[in-house]
Amino acid sequence: MHELFPDEYTFYPKSWVIPAQLAEFKSYCAHRDKLTWFIVKPDDGAQGAGIYLITSPEGLTDTSERQLIQEYIDEPFLMSDRLKFDFRVYAVIKSINPLQIYIAREGMARFCTEKYEKPTSQNFENLYAHLTNYSLNKENSAYVHSNNLKDQLRGSKRLLSTVFHQMEAHGVRTRRLWHGIKMIVVKTVLAMVPEIMLNYEHYFSDVPGPQCFQIMGFDVIVKADGSPMLLEVNSAPSLSIDHNVFTDADALPVRSIVDEMIKVPLVRDTILLVLNQLDRQYQVTNSLEWETKSVTSAVSGVEDDLALMKHRKRPHLSEIFPARYGSTSKHLLFLDKAVYLFMQFATVRLSMTINLIALRAMLKKCSLIRTLSNEELEQKYAEINYYFTGKEHNTITGLPFHGFLQLLFHIARLKFGYCDDLLSAMQRLLAYCDTALRHYGVRSTRLRRAEVELDENANANHVEIYLLPSRMRAQKQQNSQSQRNNQKSARFLEPNPPNIRKPILSAAQARAQSLPRRSPPQNAGTTHLPYIGTVH
Repeated sequence: MHELFPDEYTFYPKSWVIPAQLAEFKSYCAHRDKLTWFIVKPDDGAQGAGIYLITSPEGLTDTSERQLIQEYIDEPFLMSDRLKFDFRVYAVIKSINPLQIYIAREGMARFCTEKYEKPTSQNFENLYAHLTNYSLNKENSAYVHSNNLKDQLRGSKRLLSTVFHQMEAHGVRTRRLWHGIKMIVVKTVLAMVPEIMLNYEHYFSDVPGPQCFQIMGFDVIVKADGSPMLLEVNSAPSLSIDHNVFTDADALPVRSIVDEMIKVPLVRDTILLVLNQLDRQYQVTNSLEWETKSVTSAVSGVEDDLALMKHRKRPHLSEIFPARYGSTSKHLLFLDKAVYLFMQFATVRLSMTINLIALRAMLKKCSLIRTLSNEELEQKYAEINYYFTGKEHNTITGLPFHGFLQLLFHIARLKFGYCDDLLSAMQRLLAYCDTALRHYGVRSTRLRRAEVELDENANANHVEIYLLPSRMRAQKQQNSQSQRNNQKSARFLEPNPPNIRKPILSAAQARAQSLPRRSPPQNAGTTHLPYIGTVH
């Protein structure tokens, strides 16, 4: 996404994956102007295990294992206690079709247990001052457990809202900070949509339109200038609400008031959300409280009503896409077009990768043989595969979607190198592939999102998201069934429903009506897209 939208995706540190990008990392270090620290994270690591700091490639303990290297943010925002901290922000993807993203109003701040100083050759091994991981810092005797909400004001784990108030006292504009964090969540999820779509198609290929949801954890650190930076995304964040006090090895886990205040309403509201009961539940709760307090108030009724309006309960989850940021970020929903091209040639039902044979077929059917020969394709295939597998000259292992995307980037630069940027070249390439595949009977609905025509009174955030091809028919049947139910209800309400006899159709006629109609040859340039659902 950074290659396509370089001005939009600047909220995470510069990163390299080794061994595939080891040469690029060495080149970067050789041409830097000042001493820079890097943090190394193992690919299969968790809870802070195996993380260490380096200043040069020579500091790497192993260059053969897959690892992530990131520029270390050595100037974090610090408060008076001089303890480094980051935020765990929770978000919920309610559904993909339509795409709806929610963010939790309350989150967690995790603090280091020793005062921060810029990393040097003397202190870089003191991870208690550099890493905020709870699993690491809880082992330190300086870790402060919170037994109540007052304790968490100085605890090692605090509420996001508490730290926001503390940051305001140090001059931070927290409204702007929270806006920046929400934009990070939206843009990150939009970058994940292609992978999520492919997982839907892979695991639910024989199921008519299941609706899954996911709770995600975003780790965000604030720089000294008050700007947020994304460190990592957790697809399965911990939802436990207790902790261990390590003064006694045999002690049982005890209640964590901070985790309870965050995760209990998070899980509760998520369940209400996916059941489409969230708004209704809070409307009922607020109306009952209003009625109860209004009845018990006999003297200051107006004041009590105003106080109730001020302290009216709100859901723990707030929609941020498309309701809040849909109009400003929906242009980032671009790679779903590449997903449909990937699905056209990869057997997603059986595998999440695409092999060399399928890519050769794609070059042939999309009329790209003159742009990239089979020999050049094989060479580029092995080069991209090395990035994901770490194995040289590997043309056996299939490419994941992101590898396929790198290949498309390469082809777009070759064929449309005259374009000003990669985004324009990719747009032309996908349109070119769409046109070429029509000669093979591939409907453009598999490759392009439907265009939306808004009337003057339509919501500005109205976005139409493409349904997966295998679920278009299921959605159409669902809409047809809903229309039939409405027609039955209307006829039932009529005092004297007309006695209309429908003509009896043969099996062949019924089948002909159920199939999509082909456009006449003379109107081949006109494509009528089916109604496929909307996001509001």
